[in-house]
Amino acid sequence: MQLISQLLEHPSLLAYFSGANNYTWLQFRSGERRLLAKPLVFFEERLPDFIRIHKTALVNPACVASVHQPPRPKMAGAVRLHDGTKLPVSRRRWQEVVQLLQSDYTLADTTEVSLPEGPSEENQLEPYNTPLLPVQAIMTGDTLLLTQQCISELGMPYTLQHTKRGAELASALLLSPPEEWPVLILIDARTNKADSILTLQTLKTHPRLRVIPVIWLVAPGDNMMQAYLLDANSVVSVPEEPTSFVRVLKQLFHYWLTIVQLSA
Repeated sequence: MQLISQLLEHPSLLAYFSGANNYTWLQFRSGERRLLAKPLVFFEERLPDFIRIHKTALVNPACVASVHQPPRPKMAGAVRLHDGTKLPVSRRRWQEVVQLLQSDYTLADTTEVSLPEGPSEENQLEPYNTPLLPVQAIMTGDTLLLTQQCISELGMPYTLQHTKRGAELASALLLSPPEEWPVLILIDARTNKADSILTLQTLKTHPRLRVIPVIWLVAPGDNMMQAYLLDANSVVSVPEEPTSFVRVLKQLFHYWLTIVQLSA
């Protein structure tokens, strides 16, 4: 039960659930799959933002890429996820599913409707009239999903931009006006160490870009001195376990995005 509770703390990591009698297959967005000893309704009750599209399927709407209308009367429709997975939408749930998706997207009356990944920035920032302040992340996988979750929970006008590699980041920034530069850059150095070092070195040796604060994320026990020698503004040890990672990241964002006076 403790394992299931921990999984449900981070719904942004979950793609969909597939029910099988009193058991449920959980599909992670990373591709991992896990069998859980709970019926599908258990997860439906605890994940109100997920959509029950079929008696056997509960889906994260952020993972839906397109909606397919039933090809003929009395047949099921379908949704296609960003990873290419197709899941059935039951006939009696069709209108409800479309309406729930319309709460974030505008759907046309066509056989296939493409949806962007995740809610629009406009919907995320509805309470604000101020422009988005970009935070740049060089990371992938679950780390990126959890970071996006933290940014969205800030309740502040920040948006997360991301790229898998950072080697060309300096060149890309110099081609854009300074007012569009990120107010903060996060580099996850736990994956591609060579690219991370090159990115940090390039940013901090350029006379204009070096003013952008760069946060260097490392695994516990990793050597921090190299990043500091390359003028990283902060080197932060982050755990692999999602709940602990989110806790550290929220503290990090609280400091850099609410206490520190950033150039915007």
